[in-house]
Amino acid sequence: MQLTVKALQGRECSLQVSEDELVSTLKERVSQTLNVPVRQQRLLFKGKALADGKRLSDYSIGPNSKLNLVVKPLEKVLREEKKLAEGPPAPPATWQLVSQILARHFSAADASRVMDQLQRDYEKSLNRLTLDDMERLANRFLHPDVNESVEKGLPK
Repeated sequence: MQLTVKALQGRECSLQVSEDELVSTLKERVSQTLNVPVRQQRLLFKGKALADGKRLSDYSIGPNSKLNLVVKPLEKVLREEKKLAEGPPAPPATWQLVSQILARHFSAADASRVMDQLQRDYEKSLNRLTLDDMERLANRFLHPDVNESVEKGLPK
């Protein structure tokens, strides 16, 4: 199938590809055609970034589709690579404490599974917070006595 890749700077290329082709392979071909290093490429289809390990068909990319190419500045790419090389940040002291407590009561494997689930649930809860929720929490922390009286139904 024919596919068009258009860079935001105006350059574009047309490539003959298979719908089962990996995004990473497409990036290699774009690199050769438009002379943009793979590590600086970000391919978008209908506003959605394409993951290297997925196939074009995973995104329902068909014949005559148009992909957008965002060229990331080299400095940004180098910063991202440096962060990856440094590894994940150390877990916060709270998670270390929870981990120690779990280790006292469960086998290492069970403690690890429980810890993983706790962290996933925590992340999920944070992602569900709305701006209104955050504002209420902030007010509760900043003005505990006012909020306490309001919750009890007393005037401010």
